[in-house]
Amino acid sequence: MSHFKSFMIFLLVSVSLMSCSRNDDQVKFEKEAYSAPAGYTETNFQGEVQSEDPDDWRISPLYQGTVRVNPPFPNPVTTDQPVNFEIEVISVQQSINGLFVVTRNNDGTLKSPPLYERFETLDQGLTTFTINPIEFGFQGSPEGARGLHRVFIFDGNQQMISYGDIMVE
Repeated sequence: MSHFKSFMIFLLVSVSLMSCSRNDDQVKFEKEAYSAPAGYTETNFQGEVQSEDPDDWRISPLYQGTVRVNPPFPNPVTTDQPVNFEIEVISVQQSINGLFVVTRNNDGTLKSPPLYERFETLDQGLTTFTINPIEFGFQGSPEGARGLHRVFIFDGNQQMISYGDIMVE
């Protein structure tokens, strides 16, 4: 067998193994995301982190080096003030095809409609938006909105980008 053929086979096997590992990493990340919320990253009204939950707002393996998610602020939040989100596409090589932000119902299913949705592509740069914390609750009830909520950020292809927890007081 020629050196070129050996090299091509080695390259193909290497790429396949890296792809499997990356898919396994994404599956593990998503499994962790769907666990129960247990803490949150506390932020003030300016977005400065006061205390950090290391499980919050990590970036999925599919988006490592492509996206940065700043912890939402303020957190905790009251039902009469919006919570601010900042998502930054930092790679010129990759854009994000749409954006969907959702939370779960009490039965664990993803709540519909999304808390936020954007169908346009996010190119390099910062995207900001706000969510009314009342939307975390059942039928817009302030009482139903109170508590710790897991928030999921997906691209338009339903690939998870990040997740974290928001406390509504």
